Amino acid sequence: MLASMFAFLIVATGTALVVLSVLILVAPGRALQALSRFGSTPTIHFGELSVRAAVGLVFVIGAPATRHPSVMAVIGGFLVVSALTLMVLPRRWHARYSSWWAARLPVWTVRLLAPISLFAGVALVWIAF
Repeated sequence: MLASMFAFLIVATGTALVVLSVLILVAPGRALQALSRFGSTPTIHFGELSVRAAVGLVFVIGAPATRHPSVMAVIGGFLVVSALTLMVLPRRWHARYSSWWAARLPVWTVRLLAPISLFAGVALVWIAF
């Protein structure tokens, strides 16, 4: 029962990445706009990082029930550690970093990144089953 719940959450994350890839492809300017806001307010900063940490925990805890448990555990661990690291660093560093990238990435390059999100989402769905 617990394994199927974590498998569902991993599939939901993969599905969200597939939807995100479509949104990035269709509206790359909006994606850059969203990127520029990461870290801009405490709510956005800690909200984004809390979601990242929660997804990471789902990956770590649900890893044994997947096709590639060690890969899922490593990815999940990275997500948790990176989220916690960014939570303790000054928020303005995160805000500046995301704004810096958003100002420098041309819109056409954002469209080129959409397949990476698509691949990651499909891979998560496949790994979960």
